[in-house]
Amino acid sequence: MKGTRKYDYLIFDADHTVIDFDEDERRAFRAAFRAAGKGEDEAAVQACWEHSARNWHDLGLNDVHRSDVQSAYHDMYYRHVRTLFDWADAVYGFGSFRTQAQQAFEETLACPAHFIQNADMVLADLAQEYRICIATNGLSQMQRGRLQALMPVLYRLYISEEMRCIKPNAAFFRAILQDLGVAADRCLMVGDSLSSDIAGASSVGMPCVWFCRSAADAPASVPKIADLRELERFL
Repeated sequence: MKGTRKYDYLIFDADHTVIDFDEDERRAFRAAFRAAGKGEDEAAVQACWEHSARNWHDLGLNDVHRSDVQSAYHDMYYRHVRTLFDWADAVYGFGSFRTQAQQAFEETLACPAHFIQNADMVLADLAQEYRICIATNGLSQMQRGRLQALMPVLYRLYISEEMRCIKPNAAFFRAILQDLGVAADRCLMVGDSLSSDIAGASSVGMPCVWFCRSAADAPASVPKIADLRELERFL
């Protein structure tokens, strides 16, 4: 690594930063409806996608700062999928095809992901000079499948189910630093979540950039970008 470089490692969140979970989940619901012999009703797909967000919230999976959620996050994630398809079955009548529908959903959600605009190009360019890592909360099989297309440019992939802790737990970020054998100030964390990516990385002294495509204001101490191509100016 060049001594004049501010960072040696660029660590990106996955969902809503590099890959598009919303588009991936809609694609998975379409596959579920096909597996249940229901065709592809876009209104039904949208309704399921909206219910998924409500279900995620109602189960408490947004509250990643809570210790009880941190300790049970992955079990809660599996329960989210089960209860999501309990609801979909009740509303759309999958009947004897319920199992096939859920299986199709899970398998499709583990397929290579849709990219956030410019993400694949930006990471490929940056990989020529930096070691690129992904640090993501999620289920191992799902995230490894969705990130498959990025593997040629990744130096490390850190998935919470494999690490047995989640962001923003400082232990997640300390484990990354230990694995890389590097000081926190030689890494830059880029993510869309202030409460997960930014708070967790900051807790171990890792510099951060907040990726936010809305007009929301960033905290004074955190740089903000709305397009991953803007990251270059912080490197």
